[in-house]
Amino acid sequence: MEIILGNYLLRTRNDLTILLKKRMIKKIITKHFSVIAIVFIAISVTFLNFSHHRWLRSGRVIEWDIKSYYAYLPATFIYKDLSLQFRKDNIEKFGDLIWPVETPIGKHAIVTTMGLSVMYAPFFGIAHIYCLNNDNYLADGYTMPYKFALAFSSLFYVIIGLLFLRKILKKYFTDDIVSVVILAIGIGTNLLYYYCYEAAMPHAYNFTLISIFLYLVIRFYENPTLLKAFLIGLLSGFITLIRPTNILVFVVLFLWEISSFKDFKNRVLFYVLEYKYVILMILAFILIWVPQFIYWYHVSGKIFYFSYGEVGGKFFFNNPQISDILISYKKGWFIYTPIMFIAFVGLFALPKFKNGLFMPLFVFNVLNIYILASWWCWWFGGSFGYRAFIDSYGLMALPLGALLHLAKSKKISYYISFGIILILIAFNNFQIQQYNRQAIHYWWMNKDAYWETFFKLYPTERYNELIRLPDYDKARQGIYVEIKPDYEKQEKIKIVTSKNEVIHFIYTELSNDSILLNQLSKKQANKISIDSILKIESEERYILDSLGYHKKMILKNLEKDIRNNKAVMEEIEVKAKRRKISVDSMITMDAIWLYEHKNFK
Repeated sequence: MEIILGNYLLRTRNDLTILLKKRMIKKIITKHFSVIAIVFIAISVTFLNFSHHRWLRSGRVIEWDIKSYYAYLPATFIYKDLSLQFRKDNIEKFGDLIWPVETPIGKHAIVTTMGLSVMYAPFFGIAHIYCLNNDNYLADGYTMPYKFALAFSSLFYVIIGLLFLRKILKKYFTDDIVSVVILAIGIGTNLLYYYCYEAAMPHAYNFTLISIFLYLVIRFYENPTLLKAFLIGLLSGFITLIRPTNILVFVVLFLWEISSFKDFKNRVLFYVLEYKYVILMILAFILIWVPQFIYWYHVSGKIFYFSYGEVGGKFFFNNPQISDILISYKKGWFIYTPIMFIAFVGLFALPKFKNGLFMPLFVFNVLNIYILASWWCWWFGGSFGYRAFIDSYGLMALPLGALLHLAKSKKISYYISFGIILILIAFNNFQIQQYNRQAIHYWWMNKDAYWETFFKLYPTERYNELIRLPDYDKARQGIYVEIKPDYEKQEKIKIVTSKNEVIHFIYTELSNDSILLNQLSKKQANKISIDSILKIESEERYILDSLGYHKKMILKNLEKDIRNNKAVMEEIEVKAKRRKISVDSMITMDAIWLYEHKNFK
């Protein structure tokens, strides 16, 4: 009997232990589900990165605007030449990798500020050390390891941003709401595209910096200290160094938790009496900009130099395209990132949830929308959705959370809201795949084209007939008109370009690479000639990225045709002088323009 009783007690104790462990695990998961959400995002996007491996493709990762954001690093640490003379000395290699502008004193300048290069720097450094110790890759700043490092730098920073965003959200919401908001922001918006597919663009980095900035602002007003003021100044300087229009974050700093005129007066009084914080913030802000001022003075003779003005960039504050940036089929924020429509509606739920959050976020959004809508190229070039808003998604997480919090008072409305967000997360990922397959155009869409490919992964023949593109020359005058691209002409060029021609083009490029040839000669097998190795390498590169090399070959041919046409070259020289850029850069830009959507003359 005692043995039976003992066994029973032992089983009961074991059962209780198992039950307690299960409850403990459930409690931990329930309490920290938002951490699990971030881990899920990190693993999922890592998998996506390795599935598309854009760093292996010619002309990817370091492309378009990134060429300028990144140029400070190789120019400083590899070529030790911020005057970009090395580009001029080897225009064949660097002509399409760096697009400088000509300054009033005749020097060449990188058109963007250096903020992103600072954020790239640790990853650039790792890649450079790897290349220096590996004979398979040139340590020139542009081979595969550098692209790989940049591609993953964005994911690294976004995870940091999400962790800080979680800290902010936990202050106001339960963990279930925090988890939903993090998933919505992390994989339910076009932020995902810009830290996975076009990973080195600035928006994901500024998303993180602004999220950290908001966290510091909250902590500062809880307990003001000189250290926090200094960090806020440094961070705001860094945010604006990457994208100057983001100086609007000071609106959030000043208006945070202000809900009445009395609060406003007290805030003014606080900064008047505690002026030491203001002075420290300003000094820290300027400190971050000092290297940029030195660089501008070196290349232009001016401490403040608006390099975008040299390429026709300007604001038209009397002609903001507000409806276009919010609700148009062309590039409307709410059309291509519908979760942000819910977040925007949530702004008006903030007074009921926590009144002090409404004023800073509402004023910031109003000013941000107006400024972005006033930029001459309001669609911000080729992009998925309205990419310029991504920077502020850390701020928009709060109204999204507030709306979910209010919906939680009624169980059914909370579940419906949760279901809608899940659907929109799935829809966002589907639209990203559409964009990757050109079923959503990178410049402008329209109503007919949008519905023609709605829920279709690939563009139809009719879609190509419906697409209209912006006229960039008129846009620089604040006039926005559509033009019809000549796809038929582009298709003819693709048809006449055979596989063998592209492989021969790759082979020629490799044959002219003296450093590569030197490396191959050192590792050359006894029975295999360098010529045979180059042919094998050319075929492998074609298989890996046939479209990329095809485009590169067409662009080279177009550039050659432009240079051989005296009348066209005269026009090119006039345009280059007007935009204050080099003739080589203008030739490259015109070749790209022709390739993308103009008749080939």
